[in-house]
Amino acid sequence: MASAPQDLVNRYYRAINDAAWAEYDELFTADVALEAPGGVTGTGIDAVRAFDQIWKGAAADFTVTPLLQVQTGASLLSENRAWGTQTAVLTTPLGDVPPTGNEFGAKYVGVFEFRGGRISAQRIYFDRMVIVEMLGMPVPALAG
Repeated sequence: MASAPQDLVNRYYRAINDAAWAEYDELFTADVALEAPGGVTGTGIDAVRAFDQIWKGAAADFTVTPLLQVQTGASLLSENRAWGTQTAVLTTPLGDVPPTGNEFGAKYVGVFEFRGGRISAQRIYFDRMVIVEMLGMPVPALAG
């Protein structure tokens, strides 16, 4: 029996929180599409798993807490709070950030699509500047 979209998404967030990476094989289609800020894109379960492992690897206590979820048609939007303490290197599109010991996180939105009882796409939206400021990273110069 196929899982409801909200159940799938909440199982996914529990898998992140528990670092239960093997569960991804049951949650996502083989060709799942990933999009995230910073030009991050990927296709396949391993791409989603690797993206999430970056955050959990940098902050062992990294957790995602769903705040509001709305389904419209074949899509589900989930507003969440992600939070953790950076105790290891955080790899970003702009380079590696050494451990700071700082707590970091913010609200963000994940938009999901489904096929065959699994997650087939995830688009993530968050303000990268919040993370930059919380980790004390140098603020990139603005062109102008």
